Amino acid sequence: MNKTVGIIIKVALLGAIVALAYLIVVGINKPIKFEEQRVLRFNKTIDRLKDIRTAQVAYKEVTGFYTPDFDTLVDFIKKEDIRVVRAIGFVPDSLTEAQALKLGIVSRDTFYVPIIDSLFKHIKYPIDSIGYSPVGKRTRFLMDTAAVMTGSGVEVKVFQCYALNMDILDGLDKQLIINYNALKNDSCMRVGNLKEANNNAGNWE
Repeated sequence: MNKTVGIIIKVALLGAIVALAYLIVVGINKPIKFEEQRVLRFNKTIDRLKDIRTAQVAYKEVTGFYTPDFDTLVDFIKKEDIRVVRAIGFVPDSLTEAQALKLGIVSRDTFYVPIIDSLFKHIKYPIDSIGYSPVGKRTRFLMDTAAVMTGSGVEVKVFQCYALNMDILDGLDKQLIINYNALKNDSCMRVGNLKEANNNAGNWE
């Protein structure tokens, strides 16, 4: 009887040890897997925000201002052309390009190409999806425009586009998302800024 009880106790202890080891491994792996997924999702979001920035910069070059509307931006990308200036000829080392142009050694050729075939030929997604987060909860980026005054008194047009970390990381461990946000100044991935002229920088840069 005592021998049987001893065997049962040993088996129970072994089971407890195995269970404890499993919990320790899971506890270690969970934040590691979270971080792997976070980096992957953030990188995809950054790529999309860079595409939005490219589109906004091109839009401003043509219109003189940014747009807060994704439908307008998509329509612009699909239908508009961008001007390309190409230098024809060779500029000698002893001259600047301006001097070579003045002397007629080189010339400039201006032509137009569709924006979607030039600035966005690298994308692998439908251009209509540019305004949506490519990972996590499928939500539209939040975008707006404004005008701010610089320290020298010049009014500068700005735009901002962002997605919340909670939406980007949707589906991952909620507590780890909360812990991550608590360590950061921003709870979103953002390009541009409505409060200051930051040359359309992203908050990851």
